[in-house]
Amino acid sequence: MGHFATLGSGSSGNGAWVETETEGFLVDCGLEAEELTNRLRSIGRTWKTLRGVVLTHVHTDHWRDSVFGELVVRRIPLWLHRRHSGQLNWRSEYFHLLEKNELLRFYQENQWFAVSPRCRFLPIEVSHDSEPTFAFRIETLAGSLRAAIGYAADLGCANERLLAALTNVDLLAVEFNHDVELQRQSGRPWPLIRRVLSDKGHLSNAQAAALVAQVLQRSQHSPHYLVQLHLSEDCNEPELAQAAIQPVLQRHHSPIQVITAPRHHPSPLLCLKPPPGD
Repeated sequence: MGHFATLGSGSSGNGAWVETETEGFLVDCGLEAEELTNRLRSIGRTWKTLRGVVLTHVHTDHWRDSVFGELVVRRIPLWLHRRHSGQLNWRSEYFHLLEKNELLRFYQENQWFAVSPRCRFLPIEVSHDSEPTFAFRIETLAGSLRAAIGYAADLGCANERLLAALTNVDLLAVEFNHDVELQRQSGRPWPLIRRVLSDKGHLSNAQAAALVAQVLQRSQHSPHYLVQLHLSEDCNEPELAQAAIQPVLQRHHSPIQVITAPRHHPSPLLCLKPPPGD
């Protein structure tokens, strides 16, 4: 089957590696090209198997212009929503070259799109203050076996369509951004605190745990992995994020492996395993 790893997760840069048996894709490219090269190498991968990048939104911790330049040179396509284009046109030096070289691919909300014959994405618009922002259900195929990933990196609250898309996945990757009390006591400017805590900001540990609980309640099988994404460097700790999810896992008697995505280096490379009987 395929594999999944985060390459970086947090305000310093976001990117995740999704792999079928023969090719790889990035969800976001928020690391400079040289650093991305190093982190791919650290999980035993290179640019040679990269077949595309899928963009969630245009906050600058989710894309880097140096990566866009590499995509042009290597003729690797970028998938994005059409509403992302306007902002990238004036913020990126290389974006127009992606367009000129016919390397842009546009997806539409709530419609599956195939990045290869063995990998497809379903984009779900979520509430965040970079509009539009998308979460994804990602499915990979190996022979007759299909594995599913639910990926939601930046959002202030969940909606019904998102919950449905995250149900019955084999790997669930969800933002656990902050601890509310640490956020309120952080000394940050109040407008920033209010923005993070709003429905267009980021999920707290408690909100993320509640989202996972709803997904598990709706699912016929539990994911093998829960990956905690986008922890705040100033307003969260891995121990707090992990403690928040434990009561949910205990209530559902779910033997789920919890991985808290590191900010500055890759996570372990996780094998995507479909549920028994698939």
